[in-house]
Amino acid sequence: MKKFDVEITEYLQKTISVEADNEADAVVKVEEDYNKEKIVLDSSDFIDKDIEIYNPDKFTSKLDLLMQRIDKFNKDRDWDQFHSPVNLAKSISIEANELLECYQWNDNANLEDVKEELADVMNYCLQMSMVLGLDPIDIMNKKMDKTEKKYPVEKAKGVSTKYNKL
Repeated sequence: MKKFDVEITEYLQKTISVEADNEADAVVKVEEDYNKEKIVLDSSDFIDKDIEIYNPDKFTSKLDLLMQRIDKFNKDRDWDQFHSPVNLAKSISIEANELLECYQWNDNANLEDVKEELADVMNYCLQMSMVLGLDPIDIMNKKMDKTEKKYPVEKAKGVSTKYNKL
């Protein structure tokens, strides 16, 4: 195991040292420790500001590490040349149909097949966000903001009616 130093927030200038096999496992361990409240904070850790749980400039998330891995995989094979937005959009659609194929004849799909196809869809979605210079977390949150407005709980709870007919 190697020793990794993980800085956890912008305002909480604290570095946690953990032992792990790799950087991704180190991030997971720090997250788990925080979730289990094993890491004790005292008043010297705060600077009259709210704690920011995630700061991409100071903390490498599991998503960041995954995107770096995907990017390295493509660069090592010189595949970026094939990853135009239109080619990635086609690949997303193709893989989404392969995911749907898992359920073609019944609702009891093989979970391993579903995981494989879902991973392919997500991989191409992440690649497209990288090619377009978009932060997947930001665009998902913006879309959720719009969707929450379109489907207010008072009108949409328990129904599948399209937003323009609520």
